[in-house]
Amino acid sequence: MVELLTAAALLLVVLAAVYGIWFGLQRTYSFTEEDMKAQTEARAAMNEMVELIRTAREPDFYTTAALDVVIVRAEPNLLVVWTDMDRDADHDLELVRFRVDIPNHLLYRDDSHSQTSDLTFAAGTSVRLVGNWVSNDAVTEANWLFSYRGKGSTALPLTEAAPGDPPHVADPTQIREVRIRLMVDVQKGKLPEHHELVSVVQPRNLRTY
Repeated sequence: MVELLTAAALLLVVLAAVYGIWFGLQRTYSFTEEDMKAQTEARAAMNEMVELIRTAREPDFYTTAALDVVIVRAEPNLLVVWTDMDRDADHDLELVRFRVDIPNHLLYRDDSHSQTSDLTFAAGTSVRLVGNWVSNDAVTEANWLFSYRGKGSTALPLTEAAPGDPPHVADPTQIREVRIRLMVDVQKGKLPEHHELVSVVQPRNLRTY
């Protein structure tokens, strides 16, 4: 009886160790799979932002004078530009917005064929580019998705036109470079550290100013 109990105890210890290793491998596999998905989405989102910002141009048609610019709105975690997003045969422009949903750690692209002076985008136009892992926030410049440079790569200051108005570049026509720093992190605040994708975009059609 003593030998049976000893054997059973040893078997339980071995099984506990095996299960511990198995669950550890499962967690590692799950993290690796999610991390690879986050990096894949981030790379695709970065390529899309770079392409659409680089090819942005001034519209032929606009509803207000405020929309008669290549870059319409430039904030730390939001950018609105005119660009040919759908690459149709007519090369018509769409008003495209890239924005970080900070509380939910998401990156969205919105577009609209119907523009209004307050930049309201039609419902149903949002496309989630990166989900659940975006680490960009509004705390410090090091955590912003976008920063902006003028002539000579001089940093452009942000302003608040009115109380509650998000900080933004007062005159977007002065922008010559858009610097993108996209950060993704599957386990926020824990190791391994977040991934960073960095790019500098020079919109090629700003020479009209």
